[in-house]
Amino acid sequence: MMAWLWVFLGGGLGSILRYGMGRIVIALGKDSDSFPLATLSSNLLACLILAYLAFKLPGRLDESQKLFWLVGFCGGFSTFSTFSLENWLLIEQKAWGFLSANLVLSLGLGIALMWLFARSTSV
Repeated sequence: MMAWLWVFLGGGLGSILRYGMGRIVIALGKDSDSFPLATLSSNLLACLILAYLAFKLPGRLDESQKLFWLVGFCGGFSTFSTFSLENWLLIEQKAWGFLSANLVLSLGLGIALMWLFARSTSV
């Protein structure tokens, strides 16, 4: 039962910070109907946090911390459903350049972050 609580709490915190990321992007005047900067930023930051925790601190996190941070927080902070919707909207707008950039940046940089952290821990 405690496992569910840790995921719930981490997910709530991640979701609140994801919402805050969107507000920050708007406040900075970087909000755009053309390119989903807030989603890209939160997804890459979630990848960075997940990679750091998984590859730099693998033996330092107990099960409740893994559930809170890796499953809850990173799951709530990253936004695959929003990513998918925004890409669909770019398709409808025929914004092929922005669509390509978003796909390449989100997927490429996300995987690159995982690779960098995983590589730096291997012997």
